[in-house]
Amino acid sequence: MPRRPAGTPTTTGPGDAEKSTRVAAITVREIARFYLPLVLTSQMMTLSGPIINMGIGRSSDPTLNFAGYWIGFAILLFLQSPCMVVQQVVAALVNGYQSIRMLAMSTLALGLLASSSILAVALTPLGGGLLDSLIPTTPRVAELVRSVLLIFSPIPILITIRGIANGIALKEKRTVLIARATFIRLIVLSSIVAWMVLIGTGSGAKAGAAAVVAGIFFETVAVALAVAPTVRRQRREGAHDGPRLDGRLIYRVAAPLIISAFVWTVARPLINAILGTLPDPETAQAGFGVIIPLVLVTCSPLWALQNVSLVLPETRADLNAIIRFAAITALGFSAAILLLAASPLRGLVLREVFQLTPALERLVAPAMLLAAAEPLFLAARSLSQGLLMKAKRTEAFLVFSPIKILLIGGVGYAVARLDPAVNGALLGTALFIGGDLFDGLAYGLRVRGMVRRGIVCKG
Repeated sequence: MPRRPAGTPTTTGPGDAEKSTRVAAITVREIARFYLPLVLTSQMMTLSGPIINMGIGRSSDPTLNFAGYWIGFAILLFLQSPCMVVQQVVAALVNGYQSIRMLAMSTLALGLLASSSILAVALTPLGGGLLDSLIPTTPRVAELVRSVLLIFSPIPILITIRGIANGIALKEKRTVLIARATFIRLIVLSSIVAWMVLIGTGSGAKAGAAAVVAGIFFETVAVALAVAPTVRRQRREGAHDGPRLDGRLIYRVAAPLIISAFVWTVARPLINAILGTLPDPETAQAGFGVIIPLVLVTCSPLWALQNVSLVLPETRADLNAIIRFAAITALGFSAAILLLAASPLRGLVLREVFQLTPALERLVAPAMLLAAAEPLFLAARSLSQGLLMKAKRTEAFLVFSPIKILLIGGVGYAVARLDPAVNGALLGTALFIGGDLFDGLAYGLRVRGMVRRGIVCKG
């Protein structure tokens, strides 16, 4: 992205031949041109959750299927979490065809391992032990979870291939390619869910899982085909920019991100385990399964700020402009969530769109109000994580991520034990959002010190 000079060169003093050129800070238009396709991508990805819930709400037993699908999805996210950092790792490290080969070989091994782990949970006694001891729930939910995971098992391999292609597109600032592929995913998934609604299905959870796999498959094919000419060109030209990539550098950058992703994704199974200790675990877990997709779809545009702070800022003036952009964006989304949660629109969404029972609606409604704080915490977290990745100081993730999980578990189990009648959806949402608050504070303070010392965004 070319930057225009903001003024003419000036000398440092009379007779001094040394000149310096002041460069304009990045503009809102430049930020938006990079950011908006990523926002569209994240919105379309997280829309999958509410769309799936529309189908599940019309199944023969919605409470069973909400609980079974979202517990299965939480386990999927945890087991595939190493694959979720592939896009950022590729964007940070790719510098030519040699690096693409190295990154592809390293990350595809992670995808295969994750898919094998999901199959082990779905098909072996390991799965029964996991659900019995770590995520308490009813036997019928546990059986459905394992069926859902069997359908989900190809996803980690697809996510890895998609991450490699997306990382190449991101490095070239071709974010429109990512948005286009995600649109294809949403169309495929929506078509299958529309079929579910139209003809009905006994198990909305299984049909929803199949819709997700189909959508991700077509998305992966689309973005891989879009970046294939770039890869072929670099192979012909031997394109290479920067130091040669080796396994040690990949490990140094990727390992802390993988640990952070593990911790972020383990939060949902942990919260479901906490809710499983309540007197009515099925209803509590179903309520949490309804609210979290709503939180994610309304806050997902803030995830893209991580890529903005990773790729765009060159100077401190750039960083200040990006922080202002992020603050205004986060406040706008907080206001929108508050409007939805405190107006008659809430009842329309919960009753008419998701077909919730009155009991589930009463459980979910207070949690929607609390969700209005999430955009502020998520914006701080996303900006800070992107800057830490830009500076290759990702070791901070190793320090703070385990602390966050200990806090979520300690507070959650304490509240569940002291007040068994607590609103499960509200407790789960508070724990989930509290984790992002901790991340925003911890990483934000770390980055602030690095900016002051000139480690990130000098000048």
